[in-house]
Amino acid sequence: MSEELDQVFGRLVRRSWQRFDEQKQTREIDDLLVGAVIVAMVAEGNSLIDLNSDGNHHHLRFERPQDKQRVMFRLTHMTGNVTAAKTLGHYASVQMGYGERVEDTRTVWQALKSEVKSGFLDVGEPGVMTVDADLIAGYVYVQVELLLDLEPYFADNYTVRYPVLQQHLSAVRQALAKYLHGRLAANARA
Repeated sequence: MSEELDQVFGRLVRRSWQRFDEQKQTREIDDLLVGAVIVAMVAEGNSLIDLNSDGNHHHLRFERPQDKQRVMFRLTHMTGNVTAAKTLGHYASVQMGYGERVEDTRTVWQALKSEVKSGFLDVGEPGVMTVDADLIAGYVYVQVELLLDLEPYFADNYTVRYPVLQQHLSAVRQALAKYLHGRLAANARA
């Protein structure tokens, strides 16, 4: 009887550790992805110039030293508890922005801003590109919101799949840069 109860206790402890690990991984997967984004962006020659987090929203800003192009990245983990993660899978709201320094930021910003007159534009919708400016620093940005599954970025034991992450970051950056260059070119012709 004593040996049987010891085995029952052992199973209870093992299952408790499984549950504990599930909770920990669910709480920390966004932190793992933030670290992976930093590694991926730095590997591509960018410098991390700003990082802050309130525990729910993680904000990163990078700059490529040779041409001063900037990338902003904001991650908000949407499934931060085990029930949500098991039901919906791990996913996050990601906002990524691309910016370039322009000569006359105020004039460029006014021209771009005047083009967006539609009250129907919902900037919270995935895939909608919006333009913004940092008039003090002299940058014009374009940004997009995406809802991303996090599982593709991790293998077993939460090892990062860097080729997938780097490809996705590069694809979004390219799309944003093309959009911004198109907007700037259209305003230059006007």
